Amino acid sequence: MQIFIPYLASSTNVGTRQHWSKRKREVDACHLIVRNAVNRAGLTPVACQVDLTFTPRLGKGIRRRDTSNYSLSMKHLEDGLVAAGIIPDDRGEFVRRVILEPPVIDRRAETGTWVEIIPVEPKGGPDTGQQRIRFRTAA
Repeated sequence: MQIFIPYLASSTNVGTRQHWSKRKREVDACHLIVRNAVNRAGLTPVACQVDLTFTPRLGKGIRRRDTSNYSLSMKHLEDGLVAAGIIPDDRGEFVRRVILEPPVIDRRAETGTWVEIIPVEPKGGPDTGQQRIRFRTAA
């Protein structure tokens, strides 16, 4: 499932130097925006482990940054998905991997972030729940 969330945090360079109260206001605003986007999209909670892919979209007047400088947005949005009840937690047993893609520039579109939530099949296939066994062959 994929959802567009009209949120882009401060650059990671800026965010790591923010006073805690300013950063908390930014995080709280992000969680509200995520809840609204989730409600509009009608998303339901995911019960399995997931991979999360984040792709920033830069609209009019937003400067391009180094790709890693969008990592603060990624963290706020991931926490927002937890706060909205879409994923139970952001620990490894619930989120296997996070991927931060380079930004898409579209000056006519709204600034924000595309978030793709990809369910992960258990090792061994979708219906076994058993781990795969790897065999080595003699060389």
